[in-house]
Amino acid sequence: MTALNGSAPTVLLVEDDQFIRLSTSDVLRDYGWSVIEADCASAAVAALESGEPVDLVFSDIQMPGEMNGVGLARWLRQHRPAIRVLLTSGGVHSVDPTICDGPLIPKPYRPDELVERIRQYLRPTGTLGPRYGNAKGDAGSPSSG
Repeated sequence: MTALNGSAPTVLLVEDDQFIRLSTSDVLRDYGWSVIEADCASAAVAALESGEPVDLVFSDIQMPGEMNGVGLARWLRQHRPAIRVLLTSGGVHSVDPTICDGPLIPKPYRPDELVERIRQYLRPTGTLGPRYGNAKGDAGSPSSG
C-alpha cells in the first residue's frame, strides 16, 4: 500500500488524550504508515493548510477548543473533500454519515480492528485523487490546495 508518490500513506491522527494519541500513532507507524499527530482540530487544520500530504484523517470527536471532530470532518468535506475521514468517540454513538467515510469507530478500539478499518479506506480506488486533497481535486503541488 503506497501513496500516489510511492511513499507510505499518511494518516493525520487527531486526539487530545496524549496517551491514546501516542499509543495509536505507534500502532499506525508499526503498520508502515506515516503519521502526523495533532492534539486538537485547529492543529489538524494548520497541518492540512501547511501543504503536508495527507491520505486519511482519523479524529476523536470530543476535543477541547472551538472545533470538535465533527466540525473538523465538516471542514474537510468543504476544503479537502478528497481526504478520507474516520471518526472515533467514547461518548458519541452516531454521526451524520455524510461527513465521514464509514461508521463511527467506538472507543475503546482494538489496534488490529483500527488498522483494518483504516486499511479499507487507504486501498486504491482506481482513480488518481490527490494526496493534498485540494477542493478542486487537482493532483498538483501542496500549494495548489
